[in-house]
Amino acid sequence: MKRVFIGMALAALVATTACAQDQSLSNDRPKMHHHRDDAMAQLNLTESQKNELKAINDDFKQQMGELKKSEDKITVTEWKNKMATIRKDHHEKMEKVLTDEQKASLKTMHKEHGKRFRQDNHNRLERMKKELNLTDEQSAAVEKNLIESLKKTKAVNEDKSLTDDQKKAQFKTLHEQEQEGLKSILTPDQWKKYQEQKKNHRYGKPVQS
Repeated sequence: MKRVFIGMALAALVATTACAQDQSLSNDRPKMHHHRDDAMAQLNLTESQKNELKAINDDFKQQMGELKKSEDKITVTEWKNKMATIRKDHHEKMEKVLTDEQKASLKTMHKEHGKRFRQDNHNRLERMKKELNLTDEQSAAVEKNLIESLKKTKAVNEDKSLTDDQKKAQFKTLHEQEQEGLKSILTPDQWKKYQEQKKNHRYGKPVQS
């Protein structure tokens, strides 16, 4: 279990590195490269390790692309088994690149990022309550909306059967659903102010990794 955890955490890190040039889905989600840069710095990877991880990740993406092309030619069970094998091989190769110290650092970093993520979302809700002058009923509805969105996002993030592109597409859909939910809770004036504040990143929401 520990090996799988480290492999998944490292896979998330390298996947984030690979899409460093991507823009966030909307203005209320900050770019991912800040977390990526912090993680890379804390792991203190050598240039050789960075190159190895990139090569492993590129190979993984190629295999996943080939598997996707064959999804209409094989059964669902065969597809899932091949998916599991590719991911397992990917995690094991990536794990071998890290030293024991880096693995321990990665595990700690992953936990701390989770804590910061939860705190940032709590702060986001508190800012909305204050700046939009939400009623108690609205506050409860907004909190429920955000929690449900987080749960769904986490489920997608942990779904090993999805490719990175499929996850991005689902994240975008979930974000749109979250925004529609907020729009239905807020008054027209509150929604207008919310949109204005989004432009200034006042309600920035951390991206799940």
